[in-house]
Amino acid sequence: MRELLPVVLTSLILAVLSHYTSFYDRNGMRYARKEWVFYAILMVVMILFVGLRTRYNDTGMYRHAYNLIKSGDIFADVDWRIGNNPGYNVLTQLLVNLGMDVQSYLMFYAAITVGIYLWFIRKYSANLWLTVFLFVTVGAYTFALAAIKQCAAVAFALIGTDRAIQKKWISFVLWVLLGSMFHAYALMYLLVPLLMFKPWTKMTYWMLAAFGAAGVLMQPLMGTIISITTMLGEEYDAASFGGEGVNPFRLAVVAVPAVLAFMTRRVIWKKNDRVMNLMVNLVMLNAAIMFVALFGTANYFARLANYFLIFQCITIPWLFSNFDRETRKWLIPAAVVCYVAYFYYANVINQHFDSGFSSVTLMEWLRSLV
Repeated sequence: MRELLPVVLTSLILAVLSHYTSFYDRNGMRYARKEWVFYAILMVVMILFVGLRTRYNDTGMYRHAYNLIKSGDIFADVDWRIGNNPGYNVLTQLLVNLGMDVQSYLMFYAAITVGIYLWFIRKYSANLWLTVFLFVTVGAYTFALAAIKQCAAVAFALIGTDRAIQKKWISFVLWVLLGSMFHAYALMYLLVPLLMFKPWTKMTYWMLAAFGAAGVLMQPLMGTIISITTMLGEEYDAASFGGEGVNPFRLAVVAVPAVLAFMTRRVIWKKNDRVMNLMVNLVMLNAAIMFVALFGTANYFARLANYFLIFQCITIPWLFSNFDRETRKWLIPAAVVCYVAYFYYANVINQHFDSGFSSVTLMEWLRSLV
């Protein structure tokens, strides 16, 4: 992990500095005021690493497609069906018309996605260093190195979620619809207003039962699934949804917040914090979708689950605050060890990060702008 580790360590150091120079209530694990200078530097570091890449996952495909686009009418030949990502196509054509080279195109989307992710984290985190640590170790950050359209869609949907928390419902819908113009999966965020109930109450069991049934019945319902994706403009057939299910280990990891929430459910009910109720329910949705991925089509359902992966980073520190101080003394270090092990497994054992990654230097990119 020699390529990834420097940016991870630098970001964590900056997150720790930001945390310890903020005004923080250690007993309640809440901020009275959050520092912003170290955090701003952290944002720049994490954005640059994503934007300077030349190869990782499907980055090569995006680079090739961008290089094939010629300057022209921004709206010419745009297919406005949601499944064909018209928002992404229009914006990318605009970048070409502005003369932006392929590396600057990657940097532009890195600034949008990682910038919004980190803005959302800072706004709602109960522990900045732990949230940034989880952002990296659960894979939410490395996901931004791959799926440009999906990550942009999530970013806009996060702004929508922020508006929903503020009960600005028209703005919420507009932001989610904007996200769906970059990737149709963002429409899942329209469930947000329905997920503000207390976790681990009757509604939770109904939700888990529905997704459990969806997993078990996925193969019999394949025709219906294909019909829905066709309505969205996606050209899938039964073969597209074939393949093995997701590794159960991934399900176990994303299910951790749901288990912690169950263990502290009475504290959650007593606090009845509307924002955290939503965050906990969103991580349950993340785990529920990953459960469906056990039954096949890991590529599609696991990526759909990743739309809600960022809420793991925010929810876990808050859930830790539901335990007493003595329990937190061993619980947080234990969590750090376990998530470091998972990070190592994901980026070294399961898929070697360095072998699939390359980048230009900051100076090389800056010189290309002249």
